[in-house]
Amino acid sequence: TMKERIGYVDAAKGLGMLLIMLGHITKYDNPVDLWMSSFKVVIFYIMSGFLMSYTGSVKKRSFGVFMKKTLTSLAIPYVTFSILGIMFKVGCIYVKEKPIKKITKVFWEYLWDSVFLTGINSMWFLPTIFFGEIIFFFLIRSHIAIKLLYSVAGLYAITATNNIIDSFVLRADGKLTQTSIDNISALLSAIGKGFMAAWFIGVGYVIYKYYRKIKSDGLKLVAGITFSVVNIILSQMNSHIDIHMLEEGDKPALFYICGIVGSLGVIMILDFLSKRISLSGLDFWGKNSLAVMCTHTVFGLRSVAYFGWEKVTFLPDVGNHKYVGQCIIILAILMMIEYSLILIINSKFWFLLGKKKSQIVS
Repeated sequence: TMKERIGYVDAAKGLGMLLIMLGHITKYDNPVDLWMSSFKVVIFYIMSGFLMSYTGSVKKRSFGVFMKKTLTSLAIPYVTFSILGIMFKVGCIYVKEKPIKKITKVFWEYLWDSVFLTGINSMWFLPTIFFGEIIFFFLIRSHIAIKLLYSVAGLYAITATNNIIDSFVLRADGKLTQTSIDNISALLSAIGKGFMAAWFIGVGYVIYKYYRKIKSDGLKLVAGITFSVVNIILSQMNSHIDIHMLEEGDKPALFYICGIVGSLGVIMILDFLSKRISLSGLDFWGKNSLAVMCTHTVFGLRSVAYFGWEKVTFLPDVGNHKYVGQCIIILAILMMIEYSLILIINSKFWFLLGKKKSQIVS
């Protein structure tokens, strides 16, 4: 079965998810943050490519079938959690007894964010991987010349998107309302990130074809450690990565190199370990990464963990090792809250994730 064949997929996604959560807790630039930012989101795109390469689904399925599966798995949770998120955010403002004008403003802001695919908080990721998979579906069927062209052009997807948005904003200034400008820019941003995601999905797709031929576990471990060390070093040279905000960091080339090298390093080490020890702890966060992505920032759980812990203790205001240590404790608290919530969603509200009861794995 697929589970036995690639048991490290969920673990890799799980690690990515925990690093995303930790990244949403830390505030100050520190070496750990730079390392995490280099691959924590990219690993999801690369694993998507690995899985498509492994199952062959992207080539076997018709567009209708592929689209339906992608819509069910990504659009349904996006819509359901957006609605719940808007209700939650508006409710919070209402409880604070803000004037009705403020409540209405917040409602429209979050509604437009959801409709134009900015997404509420960390939910920006869902439209991005949705567009990425759809674009890749057509890419894999395209002429070899187009594939080769995209292997280079895809590297400039973020730069191009930033330029398109900038020129649109300049032209629309004075002609459209600020809200319209923001909304159209948000939609362009989501599609642009989809083109970037498609590039990484393609990288994962191609790499897996060669990766599966490696039979030596020792080689995987040595290569995995080597890649990871290289990424730890290189990632320190590229600060200010924020994919959501279309920022590839100060040295964009490193964003792509570290994204691939960092993801591969982690994948190879986890592949080696998965045959020797149980990775069920990480697997849980991988299998449920979608639910975590839709809840940990949207419903203020990260803030509850962060400010709750801050009340109990003292958080240093510089990004030193003590600060990172405290953030890891906050992550542990957030994981406990999320763990309980996921069990509730999986047992009682599985339909929110666009799944059937039988598809739930925890």
